[in-house]
Amino acid sequence: MSIYLIRHAQSLGNVNGRVESHASIPLTEYGHQQAQNLANTLPKAKQIYISPFLRTRLTAEPVLLRDQITPEVLNIQEFSYLSDRRCRNTTLEERKPWVDDYWSRADVNLITSDDAESFANFYHRVTDFMQHLDALKSFYTDQHLLVFSHGQFLQLLKIMMAQKQALSSTLMREFRYDLLNNQLGNAEFFIYK
Repeated sequence: MSIYLIRHAQSLGNVNGRVESHASIPLTEYGHQQAQNLANTLPKAKQIYISPFLRTRLTAEPVLLRDQITPEVLNIQEFSYLSDRRCRNTTLEERKPWVDDYWSRADVNLITSDDAESFANFYHRVTDFMQHLDALKSFYTDQHLLVFSHGQFLQLLKIMMAQKQALSSTLMREFRYDLLNNQLGNAEFFIYK
């Protein structure tokens, strides 16, 4: 039995749709199909974690209904390094220059606005969650924990699972490279070890 880490299904933000806020991005029609497929694939859950963002709740919904579970909402949401206010009613394409500028700096402490977070803060959210999961491993030897989160959050967690690293600009660059070249797909999952 295991701890499953699941990226949310396809959202409007993943297909260059206009979004109102980081937290309120809905799933696409295809994303709803992916969520239903997860309910047909994932094992019965003893417990389910979701982020506070709508797309993880919508992805988990078919499993929540299937297993009759109320999820626990944890601080495992996407890395929001751009201002939510600035990104309102924009597409991926329109945000690309801001994204490229942010990553070109590789400054772990850079905070672009009062409603954004630094890579350092994000790193600590991920490593704190890993400590939480490590403490739970022994409880999930004969039952399952399902964690519905986001691509960036899970990508850094996966890097840190392979090899724990200190916070640095090097790690930040490695993370960005991984996002661009080995990103988890929507509704893709892996097991925490």
